[in-house]
Amino acid sequence: MTKQRYPSLTKMVLQDLVQHKWVVLLGAVVVMNALSIVYVAHLNRQLTAERDDLLSYRDTLDREWRHLVIEQNALTEHSRVERIAQEQLGMRDVTSDTEVMVSW
Repeated sequence: MTKQRYPSLTKMVLQDLVQHKWVVLLGAVVVMNALSIVYVAHLNRQLTAERDDLLSYRDTLDREWRHLVIEQNALTEHSRVERIAQEQLGMRDVTSDTEVMVSW
């Protein structure tokens, strides 16, 4: 059997990893930290996009509400109600001839 002049590369790498376990541990911590930063940035972008969508929806609802308020004001305008009462319901203003007093 012949003796190897150089130890195997795998054996040398494992020995170095065991000798420098703190460096390996710190390297793993750095990689995990980098991955967590990427994940948090992704979540932040998603939440920002969702917030922008909700603000846009709120603006749409606000605009629709203002239009409905304007429409309600137009529909309840006194002259319009009086005109509809006269044209569609045949209502007329009370005169002294048509006025009836009810007593108790």
